[in-house]
Amino acid sequence: MRGMPKIAAEGRAGSLRIIALLGILQGVALGLVAWATRGAFSALAAGMMPPPVVFAGLVSGGAAVAALHLRQRVRAERLGQSFAASLRRNLYAHIAGMSRSDLSARRMGHLSLRFVGDLSAAREWAGAGVAQSVSAVFVLLAAVAAFVLLVPALALAGLAPMAVFLLIAVVLAAGLGSRHRVLRRRRGRIAAAMMERVALAPELDLAARTSQELKQLDHQSRHLATAAVDRRRQIEVMRLLPHLGSVCGGGLILWTAARLRVPPAEAAAALAILSIIALPLRDLTGIWDRWCAWSVTRAACERLFASDSALRSIQPRGRAVPVQFDGRLAGGARASVDIPAGALAVLAGPPGSGKSALARVLAGQDRPAEGEVLYGPTAGTLPRILHVSSAPLVLKGSLRRALTIGISPRPDPKHIRKVARAYGLGPLLDRRGSTKTRILEGGQDLSLQEQLALGLARAALSKPDLVVIDHPAARGADDPMLLRLYDDCGATMLITKQEETFRVLVAAR
Repeated sequence: MRGMPKIAAEGRAGSLRIIALLGILQGVALGLVAWATRGAFSALAAGMMPPPVVFAGLVSGGAAVAALHLRQRVRAERLGQSFAASLRRNLYAHIAGMSRSDLSARRMGHLSLRFVGDLSAAREWAGAGVAQSVSAVFVLLAAVAAFVLLVPALALAGLAPMAVFLLIAVVLAAGLGSRHRVLRRRRGRIAAAMMERVALAPELDLAARTSQELKQLDHQSRHLATAAVDRRRQIEVMRLLPHLGSVCGGGLILWTAARLRVPPAEAAAALAILSIIALPLRDLTGIWDRWCAWSVTRAACERLFASDSALRSIQPRGRAVPVQFDGRLAGGARASVDIPAGALAVLAGPPGSGKSALARVLAGQDRPAEGEVLYGPTAGTLPRILHVSSAPLVLKGSLRRALTIGISPRPDPKHIRKVARAYGLGPLLDRRGSTKTRILEGGQDLSLQEQLALGLARAALSKPDLVVIDHPAARGADDPMLLRLYDDCGATMLITKQEETFRVLVAAR
């Protein structure tokens, strides 16, 4: 897996250079405004009309700052969206390469947070955070340089209070990261709890749990609100400090100007430059806030990327494949399987014996703790496997989509309907009207028998090399529908069955 993407990768380095250039030009434009401001007040103090070049400097400098700022924000948003898209793609690819057991062990609410809150933090930092930091650096450098060059007599008076309040802000900023960690943790708890409970809300209500669940939700919401308010209070205090510094600096500039008899134009220019310096300093608070949010997000994503993951390499064989395995499952149980190509095998055992775990390993869903599943001489790749389980592969959409997902090109609609009826979906089609009818995610609105029929029909349409059936509605190797699929698709077939003794029964075709 690629892991965390780089901000400067995938063509984004050019955007970063443009953002830096736009920041430099903003600094130059603000310097022009400061120079024009001093010239205007000098002319007014002398009782004269400011020359046209001064008016041109004020108007063009101000317009340039606005235009450059707009251009920079648009470019930064494009950069942020690109980075978020890269992270989203890498996250999904990593999750797709995880084993089914590892994925099931994780709470869906925490995983969903990666694609909502975490991506927002990534986009905000890569876009607004990076852009503002570049602008802030160049605007500050230009403003301080203008201060020292244009009004050196007042530079120390204006900058000293700003430096003091900036130091206080730096001290306060040290604790902002921990506030973000607390805030994200509490958001994650609510997201995980709601993902788990929303689907079960009616059942929980029947169990007289709604009142208790609402109290727990209120409790979690109060903790979340407290964390959010604490973070906001700290940010606003930090944002206020540059304003206080500019107020104190302005007062000190006026006092120093009066004591040293500095011309009013010099004092006006110093005040104008001081207000310019305060703007990027306030922006630094937002920049640091975004950086802290991104740091927490990055750590969470890196923990996910550190988990075992490898996208499966699929190489359809176009024929039945043998299945061999001699090793250990994730729970430590030892298993040995040797199924000839084209055979009909029954994996029997009592509940909890590990037959479903072994079925997932043979179907490529999970990785064994020891050993390797072999599907003939081609090592390192999986054949085309159709796994029919109690968690059907059904995305939100039509029945036709569920029947043909992963099949390209899609079969003729008449053929799809024919196969669907042949494998027991006739009553469903009669009720719904056609294969265009919509079904819920995961086949939640289908009965167990309909879920099994859908999986069998999909297997018949996709012509796999290996079919693994681990479904509670399957009745074993004597099930007419399973025997029909075995005859139709010509694949190796493995069926799980509940028995007292764990064993693998193999019958050659």
